Amino acid sequence: ANINPMRFAPPHSDDLSQAPRFASIQVMRAIAALAVLFFHEKYLSIGYGGVDIFFVISGFIIGTVGMREHPASFAKKRLIRIVPLYWTVTLLMCALSWVPGALSRFTFDLKSLAKSLLFIPYFDASGQIWPLIVPGWTLNFEMLFYMVFAVCLSVGLPRLVFALIAGTVTAGLILNPSGAALQTYTSPLLLEFAAGLVLAEMPFLRQRRLGLLMLVAVALFVFTAFSRVTEDQPLTDRLLWLGLPAVLLVAGALALERSGHWPVMPLLESVGDASFSLYLLHGIVFAIAHKFLTLPPAAVTMIAIVLSIGIALLSYRFFERPVARWLHQHMVFPKSRPKIWPKSWPKSWRDPAKKLIGTPDPER
Repeated sequence: ANINPMRFAPPHSDDLSQAPRFASIQVMRAIAALAVLFFHEKYLSIGYGGVDIFFVISGFIIGTVGMREHPASFAKKRLIRIVPLYWTVTLLMCALSWVPGALSRFTFDLKSLAKSLLFIPYFDASGQIWPLIVPGWTLNFEMLFYMVFAVCLSVGLPRLVFALIAGTVTAGLILNPSGAALQTYTSPLLLEFAAGLVLAEMPFLRQRRLGLLMLVAVALFVFTAFSRVTEDQPLTDRLLWLGLPAVLLVAGALALERSGHWPVMPLLESVGDASFSLYLLHGIVFAIAHKFLTLPPAAVTMIAIVLSIGIALLSYRFFERPVARWLHQHMVFPKSRPKIWPKSWPKSWRDPAKKLIGTPDPER
């Protein structure tokens, strides 16, 4: 089937570069953020699986636009994508906690603040590996993935990330570390990023029937997961009942879009654009709504949902994009890609590496 090239146009791309924009991926982002929102309001017991969708999407995006990046440029773009909003929300919460009666349950100290801002996992007072802004626990995984990928780019072996992720996860399963950082850095959830990378290497995913079959499989998994999945389940079980459906969901959506059969859903695409803001801000909006609105709980929830989406759209339009544009204009980005095999490597290293992994197509 013919593919409409306008469906892959650059505007609103993840890093404001000339990266392709997949409408299906934006819709999946919206679904993921909304699933987490409904989970936190106890309307969707497996809604936290939206995080698994986010992780798969991150792997796919990096596999699509990151393989030919200069490592320094890649790292800066990822920081621009994550840090401004996350740091702003974290520091705003800390400032509000000093206002009497504003945030009675929010407390922090300099150590927890520093670790939160630097994406260092730690156990909070409740024993959870949560930063000050609880949804930020997923960003610890994101930043780890970005760091590992940037290291692989710097040595000219971006696909080495597969081996590193597999190795760390295997080590975690064998050693069962007790520290917060090691638990995060060896978590089986990292395999979801690797799965997203694999999807980026599968351009043949473009058949309508295949896409529909994958989405049917997702529906069956989700139906079964309601009775089998619990929030405190082992992460290996989570990979089966939530991680695998997330991979199938993203793959099915991509297959439908590439085959030219993805429906136009502008509202969900817009929510997908603002999904990062929605993910980080919805908890604050809901807390304020439940504290100050004296209405029936169902009415408060509906108002909070609408407000969360509206505020997220405003945040994306007037904060995320302008800040990202300004930083892109004022930070220096290397334009050239590093050589696939660094000259500093001895020939005895380069030749076996080429045979094992191959030389990536420079036009890919």
